[in-house]
Amino acid sequence: MIVFEVIGGLILFAFLSLMSFIILPSLLGCFGFILFLIVFIALMVAFSASIGWFIVFVIACYAVVAVIRVIRYSQLPDYDRYLTENLNIYNDGQVHCCNCGSNQLMHVGLFGLRSKLRYYICMSCRKHLYRFKVL
Repeated sequence: MIVFEVIGGLILFAFLSLMSFIILPSLLGCFGFILFLIVFIALMVAFSASIGWFIVFVIACYAVVAVIRVIRYSQLPDYDRYLTENLNIYNDGQVHCCNCGSNQLMHVGLFGLRSKLRYYICMSCRKHLYRFKVL
């Protein structure tokens, strides 16, 4: 039983770390993380939730986020379609943003740095431009 509590504590710490480093600083900063921690612990105590339900909740949240990312990625045009839909975007050997005209683009992996499914984002207006797959 102690092993499950230790594993549960590690999973809880990993989940809270993920929330504090990725999601909450962009929303509310450190205050948001503390508020999230207080609400989460209050819910665990109020509903007497076991660590098993917590693990199921985390896996379900991850699955929902992954499905949303894949759907958003599949709706982006590929490189050729992006160029044909947006005329005068390719100037001086560089692709420009169709929204703001900036040539400062960054490619991001769908599921991390080593993901083969990637897409380009404009650094000025943060618009998702087009997708591509690394071979």
